[in-house]
Amino acid sequence: MAANNGYAELAKTEDAVRQLLEEVRCRFYAGHPARDFHRDRRMLLYALTWPASWLERRGLTCPAARYRALLADRFAVIAAHGDPARYGAYFPAYLLKCLQDWFDRHGDELYGELKHIRNALDQVLTSARFAATVQRDAQHVEFLAATHRLIRAQRDHPRATDDGQLPLF
Repeated sequence: MAANNGYAELAKTEDAVRQLLEEVRCRFYAGHPARDFHRDRRMLLYALTWPASWLERRGLTCPAARYRALLADRFAVIAAHGDPARYGAYFPAYLLKCLQDWFDRHGDELYGELKHIRNALDQVLTSARFAATVQRDAQHVEFLAATHRLIRAQRDHPRATDDGQLPLF
């Protein structure tokens, strides 16, 4: 039973990641060929999971809806004040930098909000399954952070070239 519940939570987290990617595609890649989004998908995933690693390093959890709301707010600001079209193929790096800058400036406020006793009391009062809620939120952040670490490890170790293959130029 517990294993099935873990798979259900994993499926929800995967769905949340798909929704975030779809929101980025619709908002920032609508006028671009589909190949541009698929080219950038891996780096976009890296950028979208970076906040989870930030949260995990600080021992914070938040519900999937709150995580998505944090990112949706950043998307709205980027769309309103930034110039995503100007960055072209570098848009994923621009998105990552915007997220990192926001967390640098507002991270202490977010930390205070997520660690505040009021959040724990609200969850206790609204849910008889407080432990299950906290565990589910923690699993969501852990999964996203693990995804981020996996992508980062693959980025840090580029594939070795085959010495038996001739160079193109």
